[in-house]
Amino acid sequence: MDSTIEVQSAGESHSFSCAPGERLLDACLRVGLNVSYGCATGTCGDCRATVIRGEVESLWADAPGARALRQPGEVLLCQTSARGSCLIEAKANASVYPRGVPQGFEGLIERIVPNDDGLTWVELALDRPIRFLAGQFVLVSMPGVQGYRAYSPAHDGQNVSRLSLVVRNKTAGALSPLLCSLDSVSRRVNVFGPLGSAHVRPDEDRDIAVVAGGSGAAVALSVLDWAVASGHLERNRLNLVCGLRTSRCPEIVNRLAAAAARHGDRLRIVVAVSDEDSRSVVLQGAGALLEFESGMAHEIAQRCLEGQWKDCAAFVAGPPPMVQSTLRMLITKARLNPAGIRYDSFT
Repeated sequence: MDSTIEVQSAGESHSFSCAPGERLLDACLRVGLNVSYGCATGTCGDCRATVIRGEVESLWADAPGARALRQPGEVLLCQTSARGSCLIEAKANASVYPRGVPQGFEGLIERIVPNDDGLTWVELALDRPIRFLAGQFVLVSMPGVQGYRAYSPAHDGQNVSRLSLVVRNKTAGALSPLLCSLDSVSRRVNVFGPLGSAHVRPDEDRDIAVVAGGSGAAVALSVLDWAVASGHLERNRLNLVCGLRTSRCPEIVNRLAAAAARHGDRLRIVVAVSDEDSRSVVLQGAGALLEFESGMAHEIAQRCLEGQWKDCAAFVAGPPPMVQSTLRMLITKARLNPAGIRYDSFT
């Protein structure tokens, strides 16, 4: 039986129905409430809220984000369901940019392409089209695996029925080894999205800079895809630094190279390889338009893009340590206003 949930946020009160076992965050977003959240998977703690009245159930008592809970009644909306009618006080999301309402989708794994780098290209076919802004992410789950994991599609999202994801195979993980296994082709998945506020804003007309690493390369490809398809590159520049362990990621490198071949006058792409000597990288054809540097993405971005940060929209995506190092660089070295840097919190 559905429960009635009342959420107080930003001085307003909203009531809606929540299905048994449904995550409170999903329910809030499903009805269009702009509540605060980050990773939506229990890791960051940004969806902290307070249960004023009613009984709830924790879906993951040991969620890392639970460390942010300090007061009686505080819960993580993404890891809590209602056991009956509840009154909840939640923080409002600071971003008010209009975005699509997240929905649930059923999907089928259609293609899996492992790379030597340890990243795997995974393609999902959805039961119906999804729309999202480049840079947003979706949550993916599989039967038999508890909880969701967040992944960014590696392309623009104008009404697409297929999602391409870049997945780092974490051998100790529960979901990523399955997503990266060739035996998982034709397995079913559940998808919820779109989510996230670190996305392009189509009404903005200014240069873009992207610093991405590892599976965050999906965000770089998504923003690049949008910039090409929307005509943004006809009026503005895009500087992109993509951090990989090696250059042996054809699903990523070939897409970067193809864009560089078409838009080299307004597009600069630097691939930072951390486990390989960039001097040994030899690419023919369109790949020759890419720049390869040895080192970490944030270090290469600081050196190669010095003096080019002013007035740009800056996107950051990747493993949490890389994101934090890049943020420090952008704020202390590039002197960017933190409010102008777009990233989604996953720690």
